[in-house]
Amino acid sequence: MGFLSTPLWDRMSAKTRKNLIWYLWLATWIGLLLGLFKQSFNEFVVLFAALQACLFLVLFNVGITAFPVHVRIAYVIWVTVGTYVPSMNVLLYITIIGLATNLFMGYCPLARMLYLLPWNRKERFSFDLVRRVFCTPPVEGQFKPR
Repeated sequence: MGFLSTPLWDRMSAKTRKNLIWYLWLATWIGLLLGLFKQSFNEFVVLFAALQACLFLVLFNVGITAFPVHVRIAYVIWVTVGTYVPSMNVLLYITIIGLATNLFMGYCPLARMLYLLPWNRKERFSFDLVRRVFCTPPVEGQFKPR
């Protein structure tokens, strides 16, 4: 039980977690920007996002219910559809903008959308909840609306 049952994520310092997340997203964003010039970089982003999702599964002891894991899985799906489904490459442009707001302003649009799913929230769905989710200023750590 004890040490090994504690997720690796919880054993990392807050600074290490923050740096890990930021640099992984930065590498992803650079791949997306390069994908504007050459399609094969978008394929790299899909692979890198899938590896990132696997890493977070390991960090959370295969805790599929962990919100950071949800974000990575949703991201893999989003960039996969944007890369491989004809005429859906607009998703990659949205991702470039969304990831930039996450990296440089701390506002993650994807996490906010995922928060609205029934298994990620404790309060009833309402327009007030949607307003608070999208109008809450950037927060440190996992997103929770005011």
